[in-house]
Amino acid sequence: MDYYLKNSYLTVKICSLGAELKSVKHQQHQLEYMWQADAQFWGRTSPILFPIVGKLSNNMTQINGQHYPMSQHGFARDCEFECVAQRDDKISFRLTANELTKSKYPFDFELLITYILQEDNLSVNWQVINPNTEILPFSIGAHPAFSTPLQDGDVFEDYDIIFDQHKSYYTWPFNATMQLVANQKAFKQDKMQQFALSYTDFANDALVFPEQQLQHITLKNRHHGHGVSVDFADFPEVALWTADAKNKRSPFICIEPWFGHADLENGSPDFYQKRGIIKLASDERFEAEYKMSFF
Repeated sequence: MDYYLKNSYLTVKICSLGAELKSVKHQQHQLEYMWQADAQFWGRTSPILFPIVGKLSNNMTQINGQHYPMSQHGFARDCEFECVAQRDDKISFRLTANELTKSKYPFDFELLITYILQEDNLSVNWQVINPNTEILPFSIGAHPAFSTPLQDGDVFEDYDIIFDQHKSYYTWPFNATMQLVANQKAFKQDKMQQFALSYTDFANDALVFPEQQLQHITLKNRHHGHGVSVDFADFPEVALWTADAKNKRSPFICIEPWFGHADLENGSPDFYQKRGIIKLASDERFEAEYKMSFF
């Protein structure tokens, strides 16, 4: 089921399946900012990644000595959320454990997703609550995809990525089995603050910036000046990604703030020992928020 938020700046559409943001339209500019999930390239728009971010080795994990199947980015994106509160500028969705989730992830949990609209800004708030008597291990991440083109005639290469500061930034590369190699640091160049989008940068999948190097990324068309800024203070990782760029030249870019990441090369198969996992104590609440500004 689709739900809407609206003010004089933006109209926002969110689907209860995955509590997924599906559309952000600007009233004044008459622009659609979100990728519209054309399955030819990638059939999603802004999935929520929970209880893992990225891919686990062999799509399996080990919890308390037992093995469980877990597909890339977890199961929340394919679950129906309950709408628990709604007004014109704010809406909240909830997912709790059920028989299907426990076959993959043997914990009770409560996941709350709240979208808050203020002028031309959309904030996304996450809360994870642990009702268990034991520690709840998890990762959580965002995966919003922004359209390139925003206007007719735009191409991918017309857009710049702008970072917080002019400094050296590094990524963790992927190996052949899509594990991150944390003992290698790949530098795009010595120092930079922005770069033009190019499909060649994504030939080996995402650009993953670990260890809290960034708190803000802007995507901007250098000709007409429209784009989006994403603020994610205190998130430990952020990634940039476009789908199968080598072959299909996908017309979107994802800016993905994460708490967690894919398995590391030679990492432990034990879910509790996986690097980047949050360990939430009994009856405790985790909360994080990122904000998108559309211009």
